[in-house]
Amino acid sequence: MQRQHWIGIVIIALLALGLALVLGATWLPVEVLRYYPATLLLEEAERMGECAACHEAATFHTCDTCHNEHGSAVLEGFPFYAGVTLAGDVPQPGYILLNDVLLYSAQPYIHLSLLDFLAEQGAADFESVTLTSLDGGFITISRENLTPNGLLLPYEDGIRFAAEDLHISTWIKGIRGFIVVGPERPLEIDGEATSIGRLLLGPRHTVTVDLANVMLRSEEDGEVRSAQAGRRLEGVLVSEIVANPAFERLTVQTADGATHTLTIEEAWGALLVQLRGTLTLVLPERGQPQWLSGVTALRSE
Repeated sequence: MQRQHWIGIVIIALLALGLALVLGATWLPVEVLRYYPATLLLEEAERMGECAACHEAATFHTCDTCHNEHGSAVLEGFPFYAGVTLAGDVPQPGYILLNDVLLYSAQPYIHLSLLDFLAEQGAADFESVTLTSLDGGFITISRENLTPNGLLLPYEDGIRFAAEDLHISTWIKGIRGFIVVGPERPLEIDGEATSIGRLLLGPRHTVTVDLANVMLRSEEDGEVRSAQAGRRLEGVLVSEIVANPAFERLTVQTADGATHTLTIEEAWGALLVQLRGTLTLVLPERGQPQWLSGVTALRSE
């Protein structure tokens, strides 16, 4: 009996040694078992088997196979590239990936308090928050009406909001962005103190910038084909927020202490835009180097 006991120990030790050698030689990603359920990994293994019909299995250890052929890496239930916008009176406005809002590997019981989300974004102190949806709908909730019961939850390829202590009509789905109004008013427009968060709750406009014709000669048939590339920026139209829309001069103060004076022709169609985290006066008729960043005050005359 004792002999069989020792034989069993030796066999287990040899198996452990063999497993260690295999892991050391091939570096199997066993850590994924801590984050993803085995059923999901099995489904992905079957998909990889299907991929092997077209791709070399030897290249699967890199990201190039999926990215170069398909433009992305796709894992069902994990929206790697989907995101929402965060705008208004926040330290870092911009685009946030959904997986940074809700850790989708924790499905199906995942949720996040909207208050906690805003605190993580540096906006724990706020007056109101507006949630906008893909279909154009929106809800605005004042701070006193938002409790920890207001939750962000997974919704198909996005997120939704629900709160047991708010009317069901506020349970917005397909959220595309958040606009935060903070307690401070660091922006002055013709002597009136306000903030970009407050302005963004009013009418917004878009402007096309960086529009360019791009061309490429095909290696297959030698033909040159062209297209237009550009981007659209959304912001607040200056002529709609100043006291004198038909101004002859627009004086702009920036955070570096400088003062800039523009004629109505130079400021035609100007928008206040949160660009790369900075409040910027976008001048569509002038090149980007002439845009004014860090705007703190506007005065129309």
